[in-house]
Amino acid sequence: MIFTIVTLAGLLAISGCKKKETYTVTFNANGGSGIMEAQTFTEGEAQALTHNAFTYDGYTFTGWNTVQGGNGASYTDGQTITATSDMILYAQWENNTRGQLNGHEWVDLGLPSGTKWATCNVGATTPEGYGNYYAWGETESKDTYSWGNYKYSAEGASYQDAKLTKYCNVAQHGNNGFTDALTTLESIDDAATVNWGVGWRMPTGEEMNELLNNCTHECITQNSVYGVKFTGSNGNSIFLPAAGNRYDSEFYDASFGGSFWSSSLYSGNSGRAWFLTFYSGYCGMDYYYRNSGMTVRPVCQSQN
Repeated sequence: MIFTIVTLAGLLAISGCKKKETYTVTFNANGGSGIMEAQTFTEGEAQALTHNAFTYDGYTFTGWNTVQGGNGASYTDGQTITATSDMILYAQWENNTRGQLNGHEWVDLGLPSGTKWATCNVGATTPEGYGNYYAWGETESKDTYSWGNYKYSAEGASYQDAKLTKYCNVAQHGNNGFTDALTTLESIDDAATVNWGVGWRMPTGEEMNELLNNCTHECITQNSVYGVKFTGSNGNSIFLPAAGNRYDSEFYDASFGGSFWSSSLYSGNSGRAWFLTFYSGYCGMDYYYRNSGMTVRPVCQSQN
């Protein structure tokens, strides 16, 4: 008697069946951190990709790609696929610490409030550009900055009496004793909102203090322009140029110091408002006459 030994492969061949291939999908963090196990796929069988478990500080996961740089085949998180070969999927990331709003760039400095700061002054196209000068509560630049042509002072006003017609909480500074409850600029009087659009605004005094208290700052020269650099806890930074300020028809302290309006009225004297200033190594908050021409560095809230 003759015995024939038939292997499993032989049985499959006799029955006309072929063993299905298996493929391995490996996940690459592509700059991120964390651990993800490789995933096994069976030939011809659809299966959902393992959901992303990688993280990357300052970045948002946007999907997978077969090429590290993102110019290969793309897959969404958890997408159902049918693998046809072994492959590596690279995590794709989008920087969420920088962005644009109405065509103007913002940067996240990692501040507790989540406030984002613009990278340029209103009227400037580079971080080093001075931009335009505005009286506090005005939205257009001009040639002369005096009480006589200030938008919210009555005719004949001077720095001694102010004669204010808006944003006044001290009767002696108001026109004929005028007062109101406004201590922060409304959007119609905000140079950032009017010139850059909804979403942008001038920072409050509190937000300027947050910048000072939560960032390191140093006076530097950047692209031949002197100014101060603020660096946040996440390593991102902004540069404020030493644009000086204007009073009457004169320029003061340009290339030496900077003056940046906040949107906050100074409560002790309604004729003045808070601003961020730096000069000779000093950097902090102060208040000055509202009719003065100063630069504006806008802020916005998170766009993510």
